[in-house]
Amino acid sequence: MNKKALSPLLATVLLLVFALVIGTATMGWGKNFIEKKSLEQPKTTEPFDSAIIVSIRMIDTPLKELQIKYITDQITEEEYLEKEKQLLTRD
Repeated sequence: MNKKALSPLLATVLLLVFALVIGTATMGWGKNFIEKKSLEQPKTTEPFDSAIIVSIRMIDTPLKELQIKYITDQITEEEYLEKEKQLLTRD
């Protein structure tokens, strides 16, 4: 009987080529998918583009004054929480 078949070396080469083609196609699709998603989201150039600037004249309540003191490290977190609790229970 004469049976014709691929040699093991040729079969291995074909499997490697097939795997490389599938991998390349998958990577290309993934790259396009990621680039498309990144274009949908706006890129920010500065970390402070959404900062809120508070003027001293805008502080019109004791709670805001207390928050500014905490943010500027004039009081500790414990002091802030204690005074905040006092202010909120007083109202």
